[in-house]
Amino acid sequence: MFLVMVAPAVHAQGSLRLTGSMDAGIAYVSDAGGTAGAHSAWQMKNGDVNISRWILTGEEPITNDLNAIMTLTNGFSVMTGAAAQQGRLFGFQSFVGLSSRSKGTLTLGRQFDAVVQYVEPFALGGTTYGGTAFAHPFDNDNLDNYTRTNNAAKYSSPDIHGLAFGGTYGFSNKPGAFSDSREYSVGASYHLGEMRVGAGYFQFNHASNLATANTDGAEPAGAPFNADRQRTYAAGGYYRLTSATLGLVLSETRLDNATSINNVADTAIKLPHDTVRFDNIEVNVRYFVTPKWHISAAYVFTYGRFDTPEGTRYPKWHQVGLLNTYFLSQRSDVYGEVIYQRANQLEGTGIHGAQISNFSRASGSNQLVAAIGLRHRF
Repeated sequence: MFLVMVAPAVHAQGSLRLTGSMDAGIAYVSDAGGTAGAHSAWQMKNGDVNISRWILTGEEPITNDLNAIMTLTNGFSVMTGAAAQQGRLFGFQSFVGLSSRSKGTLTLGRQFDAVVQYVEPFALGGTTYGGTAFAHPFDNDNLDNYTRTNNAAKYSSPDIHGLAFGGTYGFSNKPGAFSDSREYSVGASYHLGEMRVGAGYFQFNHASNLATANTDGAEPAGAPFNADRQRTYAAGGYYRLTSATLGLVLSETRLDNATSINNVADTAIKLPHDTVRFDNIEVNVRYFVTPKWHISAAYVFTYGRFDTPEGTRYPKWHQVGLLNTYFLSQRSDVYGEVIYQRANQLEGTGIHGAQISNFSRASGSNQLVAAIGLRHRF
């Protein structure tokens, strides 16, 4: 859908465009019983690869080099019609700004951080080549873009001979407590020929979904962790061959005084004020068999360190995933995916089983998901 609008007062022509995508499928989960014991399940699922959403974007030329821009994005469930992102109307993203081809883009609103912008394209989680179920455990590094930043001012540079950079700052908005629930991030990417690399860092202070949280802060609800501070470092890259693209991602997340893990498909996982670290290594490949058929696969190893009141624990996760996609047309495709996760040495961490993103936790250390689905873009 494309609408053209004219503003008579300034005689500037603008555009407003409605786009989006829908993703729905059927999944088999080998164990989704949690504390009830080992129980398999067949489930209708929304967004196993990409969260369904509709996007309203607008642009108005101001000068030859400067445009006013806006984006409103609503995530929703195909299965129930409910709004995603804790029921927000435009919880996926919402911002307004100015964009210049020569000087870059400045936007204000609810937005993604620099790690998502500059490192996520090298992972399979968060992209059309893997998506939701391929996220690293609990999406601890936000490379499946679970977390957005409220009250964010964001700058993105133009491409300067292959180099791009930028950052965000999310205001706490709390009088007398400038750092309470604030966020900041920086990142950069560089491309040369068929090679592209990127790196980023973000930090949340006092991210929380508790009743005592600063509800006007940068991340007051939907925070993946309740912790005094979250710091994430990430870097990655890929190299394109004729039909294949080889990727590598390294990331580390550190949590200070963590009391829960919230980015799970069921109840939050309670932690006893732990100091927590997740180190992730992902290797992946994307291969186009034909222009209409592509296969992607990833292996992720996550090494944890939980400093608990009872001692230090070292949980580990191994996860492999395969996504097979066939395009029926330019806008529609069918897919099949298989993801397997094994979680080791969970004793004493508060985590009681494996858990693939977007699914309920297993009763034990192993979980397998097999799904088929349909995606349509409009």
